[in-house]
Amino acid sequence: MLRFFNCKRIISYIFLSLANLPMPGRSRWWYLKMAGVKFDINNNCKPNIFIGKNVLFDTLRPDNITIMNNVHITSGTKILTHYYNPVSKSFTYGNVRICEGVFIGVNSVICNAVTIGEHSVLGAGSIVVKDIPPFEVWGGVPARFIKKLVD
Repeated sequence: MLRFFNCKRIISYIFLSLANLPMPGRSRWWYLKMAGVKFDINNNCKPNIFIGKNVLFDTLRPDNITIMNNVHITSGTKILTHYYNPVSKSFTYGNVRICEGVFIGVNSVICNAVTIGEHSVLGAGSIVVKDIPPFEVWGGVPARFIKKLVD
């Protein structure tokens, strides 16, 4: 069992590294899928996912990340599925879910187990530590509500 787990992690790490090679942003999702990132895409339509250069996905648990269709993640974004819990003095793992139609700005960091709601916008340089509701714009450090997209 231990060998299988180590082999799986090595293969995952290789595909995560390959995803950062120069290529069109619409092609990266396939390499990330091979690394273990989950893509919740309707089988009837072609994936419309843009992932910019130097987007880093958690190497410990990439399978805890779920990305839906029509998502745009711009360059320099970091998505983590683990964080340090000072109370228990250990690392805690959680799931990150990026719903349909989300736009994530340059150099944003998602550093907690969160859900980013449908058609939300995350401003450049934001640090997300809690869930973002659908149809809202958030930004800042830590990310805060800015405005609603629809009334």
